[in-house]
Amino acid sequence: MVGKRANVSESLRALGVAVGLLIAGLAVSVVFGVVFTVPLVLFGPAVGSPGGFLVLAAAGQLAFLAVGYLYVRRHEGVRVRWPTRRDVRYMVGGLVVTLVAALGLSVLFASLGLAPEGSVFEDPITADPRVALGLAALSVVLVAPAEELLFRGAIQGRLRRSFGPAVAIALSSLVFGSIHLLNFTGSVVGALTGVAVVTVGGVVFGTIYERTGNLLVPIVTHGSYNALLLVATFLTV
Repeated sequence: MVGKRANVSESLRALGVAVGLLIAGLAVSVVFGVVFTVPLVLFGPAVGSPGGFLVLAAAGQLAFLAVGYLYVRRHEGVRVRWPTRRDVRYMVGGLVVTLVAALGLSVLFASLGLAPEGSVFEDPITADPRVALGLAALSVVLVAPAEELLFRGAIQGRLRRSFGPAVAIALSSLVFGSIHLLNFTGSVVGALTGVAVVTVGGVVFGTIYERTGNLLVPIVTHGSYNALLLVATFLTV
């Protein structure tokens, strides 16, 4: 009985840490957004301009990077090394699986009339298609490292200790998907289908991290996936 209570307590603690890290990431993101907005207002570019949009996007990701780094440095540590040939195979395979899954789900949801109506990126990219290229570069150098450090390195790492890798991947992917909810515009159902696509991507990233033990693998896969989609958007605008 005592052992069972201890297990329940540990599981609840792990879930609490995961939720706490998410809330901390969002809270620090708001703070960073305010801090970065001040120089934009004072010195430009305008907050609503393409340049301002990229600056504020970077601010949010810097917040995730800071929270993830501070946590893993103190509690978890992360496994990062120069990729082996096996790691590269997982990078390529993970990228292909993510692209196929995203395309398949997007086609399915569109055929059912459930696809997201749009995203918060559409207006800035329409105003200046080069924003897509800026976001692609940002994805490679900041977005993927920040999100993988927080969601795979910190959150998945903590959940793994209490639940094992499979449950940790599932739960961290749900958390990962949830933070993208406000990226989508239109109906709630459409936004949720967009979140579902992101969550599946999170499952792929989490799986290849567990299989390789190298955080650089999902970072490269995630960054490449985002960059490919954004470059394709630039070419078709």
